[in-house]
This record gives sequence, structure tokens and C-alpha cells, in this order.
Amino acid sequence: MNHPSESTSRSSVSMVLRVLAVLLAGGGIFWAWWLHGHELYGRRESWTLMSGLLFGWTMQRSRFCFFCMLRDFFSKKDSRAVLTVILALAVGVVGHVVIFGAWIPDATAGHLPPRAHIGPVSWVLVLGGIVFGMGMSFSGSCISAHFYRIGEGSPLSPVALIGAVGGVILALRSWNFFYLRTLIDAPVPWIPAWGGFSLSLLLALAVLGALALWLMRWVPLSVSPRERLTVRGLFDRIFVKFWSGWAGGILVGLISTFALFRANPLGVTAEMNRIARNFGARFEWLPVRLEGLDTFRGCRTELDAGMFTPNALFVIAIVMGGFIGALGMGEWSLSRPKAKAYPLALLGGGMLGWGSTLAFGCSIGTLLSGIHAGALSGWVFLLAMIAGVYVTLPVRNWAER
Repeated sequence: MNHPSESTSRSSVSMVLRVLAVLLAGGGIFWAWWLHGHELYGRRESWTLMSGLLFGWTMQRSRFCFFCMLRDFFSKKDSRAVLTVILALAVGVVGHVVIFGAWIPDATAGHLPPRAHIGPVSWVLVLGGIVFGMGMSFSGSCISAHFYRIGEGSPLSPVALIGAVGGVILALRSWNFFYLRTLIDAPVPWIPAWGGFSLSLLLALAVLGALALWLMRWVPLSVSPRERLTVRGLFDRIFVKFWSGWAGGILVGLISTFALFRANPLGVTAEMNRIARNFGARFEWLPVRLEGLDTFRGCRTELDAGMFTPNALFVIAIVMGGFIGALGMGEWSLSRPKAKAYPLALLGGGMLGWGSTLAFGCSIGTLLSGIHAGALSGWVFLLAMIAGVYVTLPVRNWAER
């Protein structure tokens, strides 16, 4: 039985943490307001920061982690989390078609939509996706989830992200080999260009719908009674308890759509690539010329952009959003993974960085934003990533035993 003083102490700590969450959220909003009126930045950076805050908070609240979702399905035969991804993809596909339809009257005219994350398709993309999926198993998360888990107090995530920077450097050292032999001539398929936006939308929704129907057979029956909704209960559902998957899926799809409309497609690897390129160039670890690298959206970096590039703001905001979500629960502490998980996190991070560089992005940029935009590269990366996770999942289970 808990002593009354212990309950009071825990309640006081929870209140302090929630106050900190409110203050941090207010600070993020003020920072966005400051960026909006600053002469060196503007509306794009302000919107990017707010999108990152909401994205990181949503991912933390809904446990939106591609690796965790796949592990639940493969290991526990529970498809609810994977259905969240299906919902996020469906919402984003519809939103992107609406925007692209306004920008490009005829999708078959041969013009790719501006700012869209559409990459080339080749065996290099498949290789990058498989290695990225393996890195997810070894490190325990994809790159975006590692960012919000820093805010949750994970000591493995910084190790994995350090490894990811090293992986990017290794990938850049071999970039010219892959580019000159394959990528320079690889096709860049955009599905709407084959038959228009309507056909592309129907095809995407048909595939996602068929996947959802197939996955429904692994949805466990819920036996929990419906709670009576009160003001306190509503507060707890939003800020304390984890969200239902459908809420996270809808929000992720909407955030991706609004980000495309007001700033840039969602993605988290551009800033990491910029740091790796600056670091590698300083120590002369990279080729003098990286052929065609900056012609691909997922690899394009702003080498002389200073501290607050749009992607840097987005990544920092994801960490803040995850921190706000964790503090809002009233409980926060550093996790204590087993010692054997640290070298795996470093190795897995290296694979994440190497794979994402060759695949022109990660599970957010190439997969989420790519499929939303109608890029065939997004679907190919998805299949390759799933294969990489599946074959190495036993390694992750061993690391956690």
C-alpha cells in the first residue's frame, strides 16, 4: 500500500513536469513567432518549426514508429499499429492529389510537381531500403523515431544518430561509384504521369484498402469497456494517455499535406547529411566532387546555410515535441537499456545513415512523403525496408532479452 506522502510527492512531480511541458510548448510557439518576423528567416521557417513540434508530439503520443509497428505485426501478430501507417498514407495521398491538382493541370504532360519527394528507382534504392530496415532492427527505431525518443529520455537514440552521421559519410565516400554506374540513368517514375491524378488516387487507395482488409484479420478483439467522457478524462486522453492509432494516422497524413503546401515535404535526413558532408569535407574523407548528389531532393543539402536551416528547425522541433509529449504524461526518466544494446545502436545507426543516403531519404522522406506524392520510389522503399526488418528482427529481440 502506498504511503500518503509518497502519493503526494508523485503528484507534485507530475504537476511540475506538466508545467514544464506547457512552458516548453509556449517557448516553441514564441520561437516560431520570432522566426516569422526575423529578417533572415520568415514564414517558411516559422511553419516548419510548428510542423516539427506537432509532428514530434503526434509521433510520441501515438507511438508512431515504423519499426515498432512492424515488430508488433511480425512478433505479436497484432496489425493495429500497421493499420495506423495505412491510414496516414491514405490521408496524405488524398491531400497531395488535391494540392498537385491545383499546381499541375495535366499530370501526364511530363512535369514533376515542385518540392515533391520523387526519387529514381533502381537496385540501389532496393539495397538502401534493405540496409535501412536492418538498421531499424539493430538500433530499435527509424531515424525520425530516434529524434522524438531523445525527448523521451532514450540514451540509445543519440548513439544511433551519431552512428547515422558516420553511415552517411561512408555512403558519400562510395557515392560516385553508385551514381556513375546506375543512378545517372535510373528512371524517376511518377505514378500520376502514367494516367492522371484520378487513376493514381484510385490505384493508391485500392492498394491501401486491400492491405487494410488483409491486415484486419490480425486485429485483436478489444474487451475494455467504454469510459464515460468527462473534462478530466478528455484532458487525460489528449495529454496523458497514449492515443489511438487512428488519431495519429490522420494527424500524420494531415501534417504531411500541410507541410507540402506551406513549406517542404516531410523529411529528417537533409540536415544530418549536411552535418556529415561538412564534417567529412573538413577531414578530407569525401571525394572532391560528389557527382549529381544535389540533384536529388532527399540528398540535397544547404552547405553554407548556417545553424537554422529549415530541416534543422524541423528536427529540433521533433525532439522538442517528443519532450513535450513525454513531460505531459507527468512521468519522465532516462531508460536503462542493456549494455549489449549500445554497440547495436551504433551499428544500426550507421546502417540507417548509409541506407537513407542511397535511398534518398528515410521512412519519412522517401516512404511517407514519397508515397503521398505518388512516387513509385516510395512503394519500392517500403517493400525493401520491410524485408530488411523481417530478416534481422531476431537480433533486436536478442538485444532486449
